[in-house]
Amino acid sequence: MTSKAETTRRVSAVKERMKEKGLSSLIVFSQVVLGEKAAVRYISNYRLLTRKDYLVLPLSGDPMLVVPTLGQKLSALQVSWIQDIRSGGDTLGMIREIIEKIRKDANENGLIGIVGLDGMPHEDYELLKKGLPQARFSEASELLNSIRAIKSDEEIEMVMSTTEIADISYEILVDILRPGMDELQAISEVNRLLTLRGVEDTLILTSKGRSFPCFIAPPGPYIFKEGDHYVFSIEISGPGGYWSQIVRPLCLGKPSPGYERLFDVGKRALDAGVSSLIPGARIGDVARTISSEARNAGFKTGVWSGHGMGMDLGDGIGIFEDSTFELKEGMVITIHPHILTEDGKEGLLLGDTFVIGQNGARNLSRTACELKCL
Repeated sequence: MTSKAETTRRVSAVKERMKEKGLSSLIVFSQVVLGEKAAVRYISNYRLLTRKDYLVLPLSGDPMLVVPTLGQKLSALQVSWIQDIRSGGDTLGMIREIIEKIRKDANENGLIGIVGLDGMPHEDYELLKKGLPQARFSEASELLNSIRAIKSDEEIEMVMSTTEIADISYEILVDILRPGMDELQAISEVNRLLTLRGVEDTLILTSKGRSFPCFIAPPGPYIFKEGDHYVFSIEISGPGGYWSQIVRPLCLGKPSPGYERLFDVGKRALDAGVSSLIPGARIGDVARTISSEARNAGFKTGVWSGHGMGMDLGDGIGIFEDSTFELKEGMVITIHPHILTEDGKEGLLLGDTFVIGQNGARNLSRTACELKCL
């Protein structure tokens, strides 16, 4: 559970930013989609399990949380500091509650920001505009994202706790994975640990075989053979709702020279990217550093080289070469270079999650990102 002091810090920061933007009220939208679940939770401390929810935060006055069902309302009342919690039922009912709240706060003629407007269903937005014809609406996702991007000490502790669970999952896999084992059997043991540790959401992706380009996908029926290469990526949100990720390459037996070469280049690219994680640098600089390291070795990069981490998977930050997003102290970033041969037929992924400090990045994982041979 988020502490009272942390909740106060978040709400104060949001209201200060609302004041700067001239917003009389803020509508926050979340839905049960990985990467779009946590905006409302960040303020309300309520974890959305199904459908969608909305939060209305006026600049002056008390906030309101509206969820679809009565059961969700009862759950929210147990965990949220917000006292005005309503169950709206269907879309029409939920939007009706938002309109009623904004009118009650006398903000129906003001400038209202919407967090998550791009993902908000068109029907919801049209109903909102129809019900508040005098209001002016603006996209306000960046307002909240910029606050969420810089983690407090309490948030970093939660990311560290999640990373520890990811490390233990990897250690379990190393202990049990052998030729003749089905991948689903191995992953079931990992999932058992995740359940016991109270992990909320899980995204495990892998790639396996003698040779592959390493576009990772969900685990499936596969009997491991001697000499197989394997890439294990685990992204999880721990009991506090904060995500972390580690990506580990393995080999069942002796790795091929090509796989060893891919690892060597990938590790250099990873280290180069991490060295670029300093306050004031741009995300694009990090991405270009990783790509340059791969190109200089005669390889290329494939999928994106990493992303942010926080209460949402990715936290709205992607490591792309054209990004001008500025890194700041307290941000949590996952770096996972995807290294490919020039013909694109062989590849490897590896990575860790880091917190940016005043003088550079600190790895939150205690397990080594190495080429482990079983």
